[in-house]
Amino acid sequence: MEMIPGVMSIDNSKTVTKMADDESSLGKDDFLKLLIAQLSAQDPLDPMGAQDFSAQLAQFSGLEQMTNVNSNLEVLQKLQAASQNTSSLNLIGKNVESYGNAFSHSANSSETLSYSLASDAESVRIDIFDAAGSQIDAVNLGSQTQGKNAASWDGFDKNGNPLPAGTYSFTVKADNQAGATIAVDTFSSGLVSDVVFGEGETYAIVNGKELPISAIKRVSINQ
Repeated sequence: MEMIPGVMSIDNSKTVTKMADDESSLGKDDFLKLLIAQLSAQDPLDPMGAQDFSAQLAQFSGLEQMTNVNSNLEVLQKLQAASQNTSSLNLIGKNVESYGNAFSHSANSSETLSYSLASDAESVRIDIFDAAGSQIDAVNLGSQTQGKNAASWDGFDKNGNPLPAGTYSFTVKADNQAGATIAVDTFSSGLVSDVVFGEGETYAIVNGKELPISAIKRVSINQ
């Protein structure tokens, strides 16, 4: 197939996105102009064959379709992001749960601490820490089954004093019958105070920290 000097044939496997991002790449308008220039400059005694001409038109048509598809996808992505951002605002004022060990404590209330055991445990102990990292209480739960479990903490320290509202954390130590340590996943919970829209990710502000919306495992109404 006769081609324009200095111009390579279009590889349809390359994404139009890359072409749009690179200003030096040819777009569909440039392709059409070059095709017209090629037809104007061709040798009258040896014109482009119908098969070659049809092949170049097919390339142009394919490029145009890919460009249109790419533009439509960009619009859909923007609409999806806007919809997700709007939905994320509904999280404000609600309790959310994710992997972690921090939780919000409300004064004069008990808190539910969630964790997951890799196998059955003969003994489970939960230690509670304040924001400064000092241990303030411990809860011995005895034997627990494999999988997700939950324990209730009454909100009092080990001396029986009620603790103020704030951010606390906990750790879980679990042993099997042989005394070997069992792997444990803990779940952080807290109230969403704000939502931040970042580039490519939306964050909920929980316990004063940014939590990716995609990391949230459960949402509940604050009571």
